[in-house]
Amino acid sequence: MKNILLALFLLPALLAAQDQYIKTYDHYFTDRANAIEVLPNGRMVLVGATVLQNSSQQVMMVLMVEEDGQIAWTRTYTAEAPRAEALDVFRANDGNLIITYDAFNSAGEAKASWMKIKPADGSVVWNKRALPSCRLIRISPLQDGYLLTGDYVISPTDRDALAVKINESGDLVWFNIFGEPGYEQLGEGWQDAQGLIHCAGYHIETNESQGIYAKFNAAGDLVGTILRYSIGDNTDLLSHIAPLDNGGFLFAGNSQGFTDGNARAWTLTTDDAGNVKTSFTYGISGKHIGVTDLIGLPGDQFVLSLGRPGNSGTPATLIKINANNDMLWQNTYKGDGANNMLWQVESYDDGFVSAGVSGAGTQTNMLLARTDRNGKSGDCCPAAAGLKRETVSPDQSTMVPNETTVFLTENVVSTVSEESSLMQTVCQPIEVDFQIADSTLCPGECTQIIFLSNAAGVEYTMTIVGADPAPDIPGRICHTEGGQIIVTRTGAFNGCQNELTKTVEIGAKDDMFPNAFTPNGDGANDVFRPIYPCEVVASKLQVYSRWGEKVFETVNPDQGWDGKYNNLDAPSDVYIWRVEYEAIRSGQQSTFIQSGDVTLVR
Repeated sequence: MKNILLALFLLPALLAAQDQYIKTYDHYFTDRANAIEVLPNGRMVLVGATVLQNSSQQVMMVLMVEEDGQIAWTRTYTAEAPRAEALDVFRANDGNLIITYDAFNSAGEAKASWMKIKPADGSVVWNKRALPSCRLIRISPLQDGYLLTGDYVISPTDRDALAVKINESGDLVWFNIFGEPGYEQLGEGWQDAQGLIHCAGYHIETNESQGIYAKFNAAGDLVGTILRYSIGDNTDLLSHIAPLDNGGFLFAGNSQGFTDGNARAWTLTTDDAGNVKTSFTYGISGKHIGVTDLIGLPGDQFVLSLGRPGNSGTPATLIKINANNDMLWQNTYKGDGANNMLWQVESYDDGFVSAGVSGAGTQTNMLLARTDRNGKSGDCCPAAAGLKRETVSPDQSTMVPNETTVFLTENVVSTVSEESSLMQTVCQPIEVDFQIADSTLCPGECTQIIFLSNAAGVEYTMTIVGADPAPDIPGRICHTEGGQIIVTRTGAFNGCQNELTKTVEIGAKDDMFPNAFTPNGDGANDVFRPIYPCEVVASKLQVYSRWGEKVFETVNPDQGWDGKYNNLDAPSDVYIWRVEYEAIRSGQQSTFIQSGDVTLVR
């Protein structure tokens, strides 16, 4: 076996369409994707915000990309608000896209807004805004509309949880605002077959907070009391909820206040009534961690995206768990900078797509990662996240909140601008394809390896079995042993490796036996003899007339019958031949016996 490191001057290869990839999108100086939605035609829409360098004007941005990550269109949306940012996106029943976004007025107050746009070109169907100061951060589907959830500003130090139901036209169907002194926010919701709406959220007090579970009926009324969950004196937040197959719920969020000072991802399972069954945290040494999204899969499995802004925040990470909170896999992904995080994840074909932010220094870009079912992202190999799971025992209590009864909306006119963005593939595909000039060789022959693709920065190696390289001719190899030459090319880059193997059969070419010859002295087909593409060790050829009389015999493999018998021209007729020879075929030296007939034509 020979191991050869090819030192080649490599040229960049043309990018091929990939099923998995990591890409970033640059519009202005600061770009970020907060949410992603998958469309039936394979396109994906990313929503977030963009801002110029040294500018206080932040505008909402929507980016539509093709299945392979190529940009279809980019749009920005502005109204009279000096700052705006898209927070969530959901495909409506009519095929259009509902987006929730923050619109901040000149006083810095957030005005929760929601709009519907057309996926073909981003044009606005309708646009609504809440009059009070509030935020709507999540969109959850209901049986006959959509639930928007977030928080409502009571005072500078007091916010209540906010739930708003809208119809296909964006009109308000009902709202519910509830809370205690402090800060409440509702996150994701889920509606069961009976019409009950289950929501995750949190309540923040001074130096402490709890995750909460709230339940509404189809009319928007709170059902029962609010359940609260806390891990001792920690700061505990729940923002995501998914049903379990056997009843009950999986909640997800984060908890902070441990002795190491770092936040940890937190998952909590309950029964149908919200009573705690299991509770776990997931930590990485020296990193802040929080669950940013949660999707349910068949078989009580779940994929969670983890993220936390800041230099000590979670790297862009996906994990897959089951109902027992066992980690089935955990992967961290690289962007085009050091600070990368994921905000949202969606199922896509047989894998997943996730959106977030990739930061290099003070500049950030939208981040899109498309992975397979195991969280692998093609030639951008993820690293193991290094999460450590620990069991925790949360306290459970109840809360009877106050409710607010005023919530008004108005129509908004937005200006839509066509923009351009620059796409970058973070990891180039590792192309390792090559050709071998001959697929079969005779023992001792040589062949040429032809490299079809070389990507810049990729380290290539060749492993060759059954042959040696020609020292003076790059890519040329000569057979030395065995019945095959096995050539494997490997490319390694960024922790990834692609590999391709091709085989050359030795001595596998077919021996041929002509069925006619014309011994007329014209130099063409004058002699009958077997055709051996590869050398034979020994051979005995005999030719007989139709009456069994031997007319020719030779033990020289290169000699054939010239059509003469006793120095006279044999007549035109059909003759019988038999050959016994010894040769190396498919790596083995064997004896072969062949027979047939040949027609002599004069």
